This record gives sequence, structure tokens and C-alpha cells, in this order.
Amino acid sequence: MKTFLKYLYNDLKYLYEYRMVLFVSILTFLFAMAMAVFPDLDKSNFIYFNIFILPVIIFSISMFIGREEHTLLPQNTSGLKPIFIVLAKILAAAIVELIPITAFTIVLRFIGFSTNYFLLYLIFMLGAVLHIIIALSLTIISRKSSTLTLNYLVYILVFSASAILFSNGLIPLSAQYFMVISPAYLSAVLIDNVLATSAYSESWLLIVSVVLQFVYGFILIWFVIRPFYKFYVISSLSSDN
Repeated sequence: MKTFLKYLYNDLKYLYEYRMVLFVSILTFLFAMAMAVFPDLDKSNFIYFNIFILPVIIFSISMFIGREEHTLLPQNTSGLKPIFIVLAKILAAAIVELIPITAFTIVLRFIGFSTNYFLLYLIFMLGAVLHIIIALSLTIISRKSSTLTLNYLVYILVFSASAILFSNGLIPLSAQYFMVISPAYLSAVLIDNVLATSAYSESWLLIVSVVLQFVYGFILIWFVIRPFYKFYVISSLSSDN
């Protein structure tokens, strides 16, 4: 447990030093102010941005910087277990993602918006953690900064933007059967139903939206992220000897 906490502290420190925490805080303040000053605006779009887009951009960039500067691992690499390193990085990023959802909850309560805030927290964090995992995966498969930029732009435009457009009624309802492959769409389904105060989507879609997010997260961690860290740790230990 102590070793895991060291990993977690290390990742939080670098997120702070890379100004990622500051950037998230500034965007959160701007979005929260917009929600408070313009209560008639669609609040879900602000939430979507912080789930679908912000983690993919911010944490993939911070991971790439860490990889280039060789700061992905703590200086003391004795007894490292790749799965703990992965979980520490995901948890550190998830802690930063608590900033926007906490601010949005305070603003929504202030303007008198009624919803299940506990459920909103859970769904927000589920979607945010999945997109943090996606960000880590995008960084892993990107060998160059140009490739990284292209990868997250493709994800944002193809998956994230389409989910937002669908939620705003700009994509036909019949497309939902194809959009279940999009992690962003799955999260949007749950967010929309919570903000509506009562579930309006079909039961199968709500169940699939929860289950597939866990499935996607497990597949990415086990088959993409974990093997990379195992190779990275072995390489680091070999270079130290």
C-alpha cells in the first residue's frame, strides 16, 4: 500500500507540475460561471466536454511528456508491479477530474436544479475514468507527438463529437444502435437520463451503457496499457543494472 501511495503521489505531482491541474481548474471555473450566469444553457454539454474531451487531451499529453522526459516511473523502481503503476496513474487523473464535477454540482444546486447528484457523480466518474484509460491507450500506441495529435483528434471528432451531436438531436435516433461502440455515447446516455431526473431510455440501453464501459476499460487496461508498462518497467530495470 505504501508503494502504491508513492506512485499516486508521484503522478499527482507531475500533473501539477505540468500545469494540468491548473488548466482543468481554469476551464472548470469558466464552465461553472457560464452555467450560473446562463441557467437556460444546456448543462449537459459542459459535462460532456469534461468527460469525453478533456481527459483525452490533458492526460494523453501529460503521459506523452512524462514518457519523453522519463518521468513516468518513480526514481526508486525496486519492486514495481505494472498493474499498480497503471492504477495509480488512473486514480491520480480521476482525482483531478473531481474538480469539475464538484464545481458543477455546487452550481447546479445553487441555481436550484433538481437531480440525483450522487448518481450524477458516479456516472461522471465512470465516464471520466474510461476516457482517462483511453487517453493512456492513445499515448501508448503513439510513437511520435504528431501521431498522438492525430489519434486524439480522430477519437474526439469520430466518437466524442458524434455523441454530443446525438445528444443535441443532430443525429437521427436510429443511429443509436451503431453508436453503442462509442464510449462517449454510452456515457452520454447515462448522463442524459440522470439530468432528466427520470430514466427515459430503454432498459437494455441503460444496462448496455454501464456494462460496456466496464468491458472497454478492462480490455484497454489488460491488453493495451498493462503490457506496455510491463515492457517499460523491465526496460527501466535493465538500464539501471
